[in-house]
Order: sequence, then C-alpha cells, then structure tokens
Amino acid sequence: MSLRIAALVPLKDPGWGKSRLHRVLNAEERSALNLEMARRTLEVCAAVFGAARTFVVTASSAIGHEASARGMTVVAEPVPGDLNPALRLAGEAAVAAGAQALLVVPADLARIEAGAIRGVVGALEQIGQGVVVVADRRGSGTNLLGIVPARIDLFRFGEHSLDKHLQAARDAGLASLVHEDPLLSLDLDLPEDLVLWRGDP
Repeated sequence: MSLRIAALVPLKDPGWGKSRLHRVLNAEERSALNLEMARRTLEVCAAVFGAARTFVVTASSAIGHEASARGMTVVAEPVPGDLNPALRLAGEAAVAAGAQALLVVPADLARIEAGAIRGVVGALEQIGQGVVVVADRRGSGTNLLGIVPARIDLFRFGEHSLDKHLQAARDAGLASLVHEDPLLSLDLDLPEDLVLWRGDP
C-alpha cells in the first residue's frame, strides 16, 4: 500500500447497536452480534491497514479498551450515535498522524473480507484525488467511503447518503467512483438483511 490510508471505524456499544433488528433478535443476541461484527471488522482492518493506521471512534469504554489492546488509536466519541461528527473527530486524529487518505469502514458489513477491502484501497489509490463509495445493496446508502486527499468535511452518512456523498464530491471539485463488490454490499440493518446473510451457503 503506497498511499498512507487510515481506516476510520465507528463502533457503538454492543448493547446499543442494531435496534432495528429487535423483531428478530433479543437484546442479548443483538449485543453478541454487534460484538462479533466489531471484532471481525477490527481484525480485517488490522490485516489491511495495520493497527497503527486504524482509528476507532467510540463512546464505549469496553470497545475502546479492546481496540487499544490491539494497538489501534481510540478516539473518544462525546455524544453516542452522532456519526458524522464522530467521523470528523477520527479523521482529525488520522490526519494529525500523517494519513494521506481516509476510508470509513463500518462494523456491520456481514461479508467483510480483507481482499474486498484491498479492492477498495486499490480504487482509492487509482483515483488520484476523489471519493470512492461502496453502495449498500439497495443502492441508496453508503457502506464504505474513501477520500483522497484526506479531509474531514465530506461525511454525509444518514438517509440517502450515497447520493449525498457523490454530490459532496462534485461540490468539492473531486472525482467520484462507485466501487462495486457484492461482498461489501450487505450491511446488517434490517431483518431482511439478517435473513439474507444467514441464508448464505
């Protein structure tokens, strides 16, 4: 990896995340799933970027301790659940540490693999100056967001974030690319996503 890319990983307290799965998972099951996905995401980021270039932003002391034990930088999230400001904090820390580009890696990508993330890294290295997005399977949300050169003013996560990120790139005079990878298109957001994942062969 020639470009110094930092992974920004926003992590909620496992007991709070994925409330929209309450119809199919009880609180204990959701907590276990959230913790499993968080650990898997951290493992993949460590494999691709290295612990030193993985920045975890969280309001959870337990998650913070685990990420810190892995050698990752932990950025305290002052207000839980406010994703875009949290990512700006993590981005500031990464830029201060010398990151040339940023890649937001959420912790709910059911099929995340190191090879798939390296594919996004390759797209980010090739775009020069721009934004690389990976859409969710519905084509409206953003599952991953890469920005080069590193800057913290382009985060637009929320409803219809895919179009908002592409528009933010245009407004900033940057190129944009929608990177397609079926392994990265499934995020566990709604009960039907969980059914699709569990139905994988």
